[in-house]
Amino acid sequence: MRRMNGLLRNSWWPGSLVKRQHQTSGGKQPGEDICQLRKEMDLAAERRKEARATEAAEQEAAMLKTRVHRCIEEREKLLQKSIESGANEQQKETLRSLMGCLLTGIRKRCAESVMAAFCKAKAQAGENKIRKMLKKCAEKCSQGARRSDGMDKMSFELPRNKDKKQPKRNRYAEKLEQCMASEWREVCAARKNLSEEEQAEMVRMHECLCNQVKENCRQMVIKEMCREAGGEHPRKRRSARKSQKKSKKPEAQIAAKATTCPPSPQVEKCVDAQLQSVQSFMKSLSENDGTSVQDISECARIRLRKKCEAEIQQRKAQQEAAQKGTAATVNQELLKKFRECLYKKLGGPHEIQPGRKVTIAGAGAVGMGCAMALLCQGVTNHLALYDVKEDWMAAERLDLLHGSLFVNNPRIEQCTGVAATKDSRVVVVTAGARPTGNETRLDVAQKSADIVKSLMPPLLEHSPRATFVIVSNPSDVMAWVARKVTNLPPERCFSTGCHLDTARFRLFIGQLLGIAPRSVHGFVIGEHGGSSVPLWSTVSVGGVRLQEILPVIGTQQDPMHWSTVHKDVVAAAFKVSAVKGYTNWAIGLTIADVVSAMFEDSNRVLSLATNVQGICGVQEEVFMSIPCLVCAHGIAAIVRPHLSDWEKEQLQKSANILLEAQRGIKM
Repeated sequence: MRRMNGLLRNSWWPGSLVKRQHQTSGGKQPGEDICQLRKEMDLAAERRKEARATEAAEQEAAMLKTRVHRCIEEREKLLQKSIESGANEQQKETLRSLMGCLLTGIRKRCAESVMAAFCKAKAQAGENKIRKMLKKCAEKCSQGARRSDGMDKMSFELPRNKDKKQPKRNRYAEKLEQCMASEWREVCAARKNLSEEEQAEMVRMHECLCNQVKENCRQMVIKEMCREAGGEHPRKRRSARKSQKKSKKPEAQIAAKATTCPPSPQVEKCVDAQLQSVQSFMKSLSENDGTSVQDISECARIRLRKKCEAEIQQRKAQQEAAQKGTAATVNQELLKKFRECLYKKLGGPHEIQPGRKVTIAGAGAVGMGCAMALLCQGVTNHLALYDVKEDWMAAERLDLLHGSLFVNNPRIEQCTGVAATKDSRVVVVTAGARPTGNETRLDVAQKSADIVKSLMPPLLEHSPRATFVIVSNPSDVMAWVARKVTNLPPERCFSTGCHLDTARFRLFIGQLLGIAPRSVHGFVIGEHGGSSVPLWSTVSVGGVRLQEILPVIGTQQDPMHWSTVHKDVVAAAFKVSAVKGYTNWAIGLTIADVVSAMFEDSNRVLSLATNVQGICGVQEEVFMSIPCLVCAHGIAAIVRPHLSDWEKEQLQKSANILLEAQRGIKM
């Protein structure tokens, strides 16, 4: 502190300020708080100096920006003019995509040229500074200051103490020495650009220059040490943080570039080809040393890499799309074969009669049950009832019409003979002989066959595009008879077969398991009667096959006797007809379901009776139930079920029984 106070007393500090500080400090010595006061004054001066320096720097930046912008505009106009006048269309397209790179090179060159001019002006300013110092020294010498004319050469090194026992210097002396060394380096750097006369003048004015450098450094060091006593200035801290961030940013960019994958040879080949096409033109745009080409070459490669990568990706996408198209074709072929394994497609498509008119041939209990189900379920509201008993038919028609308010105002044709059935889309044949006593369906086959033979030709004549659904018992054999009489394709002449048996089968299983029948899946195939075959291998609940739980389910080895379910299915009709004399409501709902599947073109799989020749080992033409795909014109395909050995055996027995019944019919 004593050294500092002494320095301050010997400096240019006004004595009035020291006296005022002594008066306001309550009797303290003038030098006690002088450093604090000077620090505050220096900080204020430093702020003003920094503000002036910032303003000057902003003015310089604005000036440089204006000059660079003006240079870019001039060069850009020349570039555009050269491209439009000196390149062909293909080169123009490539050069337009590289315009950003060309402008990047122009900006770089303009910035370099402007900065070179600015730095040259700065160097000249340094030389002028030395000249001013020499002029000042010359003025002092003219006023009687001592000159060092006897010096042969100029030495800019600081004098060193040759005494080995050199005392340890304090912090002020070290800072002063560092500042003077920095100032002398700048003087030496600027000295090279001076003339010989000015350099000789510097040698003569060596001592004066040393004094000026020392005085300037002494003032700067004192200000710096006083600022350090109060801590680092906030602006300095902010600038330090910014400089650290800037220093880290390039490292992050370098690391990011290092992790990127190198371009593929295919991309580089495309880049070289496109760059080669405009290389000569870019060289023609360069000036004498070809700097423009060097500036834009790397940027041009980056731009062209992106363009080539996009083109290559597009070609790959097109190739993949073409390959996918080929794969899709292959998959379609495989899918076609898969479908052939799953089901046998029948003939079609057939011409479909417009509308939803349904004819019910036979106004007995079964026929009226079908009519009621069709109307109440909203499958159709256009019916035609046909029966040989016209009075009975008229009464049934009136009875239905009286409930028109509740069944969507149906249209029911008057029974004026077979002409009432004209242009029907579906014809449901229910006319036939009713089994009595202990007669089975097969026992009354010949009686029903005679009725069907006489009924089918006129019905087909009035509705040639209709689909015929046979319900007359035995329905499987009667479907065969109807097709033989009319020569209709099997897909347009079939019976409900075991569709009702399947519904009963699912009902009884659901009752035992406590599950709704709709959640039980399975089929009954074969004859619609005593020789029907329950497909226990297809029975599932919620995707779980019952056969996986009990492999012998439904067979003679079944400990749970699930076979009684099928016995209940076979006996169900006898239990009802034993009391009522007939069954009608369940078969009516069955017909409504089949006709609804046709009108909706739903492709649902139902167990219907059609010609199964060639399916499941059946070699003869025989009509019996099999899972069928129902479409708008009737049956579209027959599913090929995978049967167990027991199921195959039972199905063959059922086919033999029906084949024997068919052979017993007198056509």
